Amino acid sequence: MNKFLLTTLALLMLLISACSIGQESDDTPVLARAGGQSLTLQMALNEIPQSVLQQDSIEAISNYVDQWINQAVTVQHAEHIGLDRTDEFNRRLQRQKNQLLEQTLKDYLIEQNLNQIEVSTEEAQTYYQTYKDQFTLNEKFVRYRHITTNTRTDADNANRALMRGEDWRDIVNEYSINPDLQFRQSQQFWPISLAGGDIPIIRRYLNRMGLSERSPIFIHGGQYHLIQLMEERPAGDNPNLDWLIPQIEQWLKLEKARRITNSYVRNLYLEASSNNEIERANVSDIENILSGNRN
Repeated sequence: MNKFLLTTLALLMLLISACSIGQESDDTPVLARAGGQSLTLQMALNEIPQSVLQQDSIEAISNYVDQWINQAVTVQHAEHIGLDRTDEFNRRLQRQKNQLLEQTLKDYLIEQNLNQIEVSTEEAQTYYQTYKDQFTLNEKFVRYRHITTNTRTDADNANRALMRGEDWRDIVNEYSINPDLQFRQSQQFWPISLAGGDIPIIRRYLNRMGLSERSPIFIHGGQYHLIQLMEERPAGDNPNLDWLIPQIEQWLKLEKARRITNSYVRNLYLEASSNNEIERANVSDIENILSGNRN
């Protein structure tokens, strides 16, 4: 660690306090330059999870600087040889942009309607009493670990840490973009039909994974994901009420959130349709198009 970086890091606690008060202009010291870009201390603080900073701020920022430099020089080289101008790159970029915008809108809607999504323990218990005869597990339940990272490097490091059997709490603290949430979710059982929320590929992996097996790293919403199956309860088992009530709370929250987002999207569709902004080929049109392509 050079003297310049050590001096810069002395401002860390002051900057963290300033961030908690409000958005500041980024006139913080530069930590690195590479690939025609500059990395400031504020930029690094914006990307590193608070839990990681609290463990060892100097190491956390030093590691991030190394990752940033590697990414910057790699991106510069990729642009130099024209990869950002290929059709495949633009297709993938548009696909990730669409996924990210869709998920960001859903997150925004949920944030704006938190009071409608909250579920009390009493509400979950009432739900259980109403439907308790149906609570023999009618589908497989799973408990799994899911870690989401901003970079492929973090995902690879998390995968290696899982392989080495390192503590799960430490892994999410170091690499996850939302360590507390993903740690809590990993302690719960989920019905396979709801596992993974709005990321269907998670359910597909969980349906064919063995215990302790890890999935390949995959991209969704512009972020990197990795899952590991920990436990499963087959359909027909009787649930344990101790973990069932928290599960019901989560299901009801998820169901309320889905109703809100689905209703909003449905209204968008109806509005666009009434304004004649939607064109869609019908089944016979699709058949004719396919027949024409085969001839």
